[in-house]
Amino acid sequence: MVEMVVTVAIFAIISSIVIARNASFDNEVLLNNLAYDIALSIRQAQQFGINVRVSGGEFDAPYGVNFEADSENYVLFADRDGDNTYGGAESGELLEMYTIGRGASVKSLCDLESDTCVKQLNIVFHRPEPDAIINNGEIARAQVEIISRRQQGIRYVIIESTGQIAIDRPDEAEAGCDEGGGVESEGR
Repeated sequence: MVEMVVTVAIFAIISSIVIARNASFDNEVLLNNLAYDIALSIRQAQQFGINVRVSGGEFDAPYGVNFEADSENYVLFADRDGDNTYGGAESGELLEMYTIGRGASVKSLCDLESDTCVKQLNIVFHRPEPDAIINNGEIARAQVEIISRRQQGIRYVIIESTGQIAIDRPDEAEAGCDEGGGVESEGR
């Protein structure tokens, strides 16, 4: 009888550890998928800009992605007025609004060159160049910080003005925005 109780106790402990790790693993997978979805949306805007997607009869409209800090949405837009910013849904520039969902959100947006955070980030691509124009050319290297529900995980989507896009984890990233608007360093 004692052996049976010990065996059941060991089985219960192992099962609880496996279940707890499974929830953490699911959260990591969902956060990675979200980061890659955001990177793909930026890449889609780049492809639309390079490949001249016709939008509303306009042959050469630039395309971009707009992010806002502390938001669960981001926008793919056609920059019809050519100002390198998203003018809002009423401007007619909206192509698609993405909702992040599952409790995750865009926590902060950072200019990695000047070590500052911004409230809004516009990444625009003009034909025929694959280069990104980030906040009207004011930013050469931007970071979108994505945080999961209950702040259990963080991923960074890093966008270079050269059009390169990368996904980093906090332990791999060069920097992350702090609450005071600056950037705190994290080792690579």
